[in-house]
Amino acid sequence: MNDICMDDSLRQAPVGVLEATAEGEIEAANPAAATVLDVAPEELVGRDVASALPRSADGTLREAFTTGPPDERSIEEYYPEIDRWLQIDLLGDGDEVRIYVRDRTNCHERKQRIDRLERRLERLESIDSLVATVLRKIIDASAREEVWRTVCDRLGTTDLYEFAWIGERDLTDGRLQVAASAGDAPEMLDALSDRLETDTNVPERVAVENEATRVVQTIADENDMPRELRVAAFGHGLQSSIAVPLVYGETVYGVMGVYAAREDGFSEQEVASLETLGALAGFAVNAIQQADLLFADTVTELTLSVQDDGIPFVVAAEAADEPLSLDGAVVREDETVVCYLRAADATEAVMSTLAEHPAISTVRAVQEGDETPLLEVGVSGETPITALSNWGATITAATYTSRGAEVTADLPADGDVRDVVETVSDGFGETEILTKETRAREPETMEAFRNDLAEALTDKQRNVLKTAHLSDYFTSPRGSTSEEVADALDIAGPTVLYHLRNAQRKLLDAFFDEDAVSEAGD
Repeated sequence: MNDICMDDSLRQAPVGVLEATAEGEIEAANPAAATVLDVAPEELVGRDVASALPRSADGTLREAFTTGPPDERSIEEYYPEIDRWLQIDLLGDGDEVRIYVRDRTNCHERKQRIDRLERRLERLESIDSLVATVLRKIIDASAREEVWRTVCDRLGTTDLYEFAWIGERDLTDGRLQVAASAGDAPEMLDALSDRLETDTNVPERVAVENEATRVVQTIADENDMPRELRVAAFGHGLQSSIAVPLVYGETVYGVMGVYAAREDGFSEQEVASLETLGALAGFAVNAIQQADLLFADTVTELTLSVQDDGIPFVVAAEAADEPLSLDGAVVREDETVVCYLRAADATEAVMSTLAEHPAISTVRAVQEGDETPLLEVGVSGETPITALSNWGATITAATYTSRGAEVTADLPADGDVRDVVETVSDGFGETEILTKETRAREPETMEAFRNDLAEALTDKQRNVLKTAHLSDYFTSPRGSTSEEVADALDIAGPTVLYHLRNAQRKLLDAFFDEDAVSEAGD
């Protein structure tokens, strides 16, 4: 049999076809076979299968011809020399063997991609479940140390990661120190502790300084990473890492370092999940500080002077040539701070100046008339108020003049005042402590609160408020309208609304302003 005698249909077949003797000598080959095997057709004819075909990873095809005519079989193997997966089908017919060759590389690559995607999806589901579990735990934490310990214990002891640690940032000088760790990598922890003080290329330090996540997909190739860390990671099979800053607002509380033994590193979705965990950990620490202040028996009242002519309200006070005072502030979910300011006379000058300031998003006159006008101002940039709030302080008063700002805030009694001052001065001009006083809080019982509020409400206000409450006026949807409440009391509708507004005002004042109830009029 020779190449000329191959059937034309086989010669034109889209798959590779070889015709060989029972001993394995190739007598004919079609062009498709030569293409698949990456050789010229003349290099195949006259040679035996063992020498003409590249060696497969397992060598199964060559072995098929060593013990006589091969039986019918189908073989699928990887051929390193040509970097292809081939499917070989052998069909014997007496002294002749026909070999069909198909390139299955695309199928294998597609299957590998699907397998990788399935593994990645499974891993993401596990990560999301893990993150959700950690979030539930840290939300219930009552101390900063508990947050750090929970994050590390959950991440560092799972099958997903081999090692996790938390570096807590000293708000005074920005230094990092190990606050918690978990996982079986003691040499890694020792190397981190040693290099944190001296090496600026530690990924966790870079993440804190840039306030951005630092991902190292292949530790062995990261030449900027300290050699001691790479050696320690190699010793424990750690191949990739991620460093996520723990931030709330403008305050960086520390960093979360997570190390994995996987070759494919951290996917974008995984990075996003861990960044969410880092953000919630920062939020939890801030909430704990706020709770400590809210329920503290004693607080430190601190008044700061901040000399910085770039603060928006200082700019406005200078333009209007009159001081501005702060009634209160609310932080929105998008971190915009809505401030309520009092301006004595030059309201228009204040509003026009603030409207042109890049840090101001909205300006609105809330109240005009005989009283000092009230302005509602949305601040999207950083101010001393947001810096203090992010640290955990409660702002009780603030005054702005052309010379600067004077801000009074309550801090937990055990808080480090030096840290607070450093936090403000890092973002603004010269910051000075004007007063510092520790005072005790006198807890008010629920009964006392109710008695004080009952004394503040008039009989008419109390009756209107109680009737509205009992008739589901405050539910959604409302069970009664204001006209129906008025009918029940046999009074005019506008009178009901008038008393409701005054009564609600006294309720809100009692909650948000401890002095408002005793000062409120009828």
